[in-house]
Amino acid sequence: MGRQARLILDPRTKFLLVLCMGLSVTVLVPMYVECINILLFACLFFFNGQKKTAAKLTGFFLVLAALSSIIPQGTGIFSTVVLPVVFMTRRFMLPIVSGKYLIDSTPVGLLMSALEKLRMPQSLVITLSVMFRFFPTLGEEYHNIKNAMKMRGIGLNTLNIILHPLVTLEYVMVPLLSSASRIGDELTAAGHTKGVDAPGKKIRYKTARFSIADFVVSLYIATGFCVVIGSQLYM
Repeated sequence: MGRQARLILDPRTKFLLVLCMGLSVTVLVPMYVECINILLFACLFFFNGQKKTAAKLTGFFLVLAALSSIIPQGTGIFSTVVLPVVFMTRRFMLPIVSGKYLIDSTPVGLLMSALEKLRMPQSLVITLSVMFRFFPTLGEEYHNIKNAMKMRGIGLNTLNIILHPLVTLEYVMVPLLSSASRIGDELTAAGHTKGVDAPGKKIRYKTARFSIADFVVSLYIATGFCVVIGSQLYM
């Protein structure tokens, strides 16, 4: 929460990024296009103050790219199991990363301002604003539960989940579901207190505005879209 963002994109540009990255799943793009997109998001995370996320994202994609290049076809279980898993992970990586960037870097007030400028229904604006507060708060609760389990000598890892599923259900899912119910009630009460459902025009502390960075990212999206469509037409 203490990180300082050095680049703030308009939420409408981020929605466009999520939409385009979601559509990219339906189109087979070359590896270098995926590399450029990952580099773009790594830079966006870096300028949002999430340096560790940028490094992890870049390292994880480099591992996937290396596996795709090193493992040859027709090598038994590696080509029939590992390569398809690596390919599907790469395909769905960009939409997930773009969604994470949208949630991590968008303040709720700025989001509501952008949605109102898009003439979205007020019910949808309130729903999305509550959702954007819900998932980060639930993630914090999960980390608190994980730390509490570590203090009691119960490691939350893949091996323990497989070997002790009932213990995981008892010590993780039960308190997490209880926290989710409490968080939902608290966010609803906070929204009513702030008057998010009150009629009339509202004045926002943060106003969504397009900047040069939004223009550059939008130009990148438009150029990439034209290149991909052109390559598909003239293959």
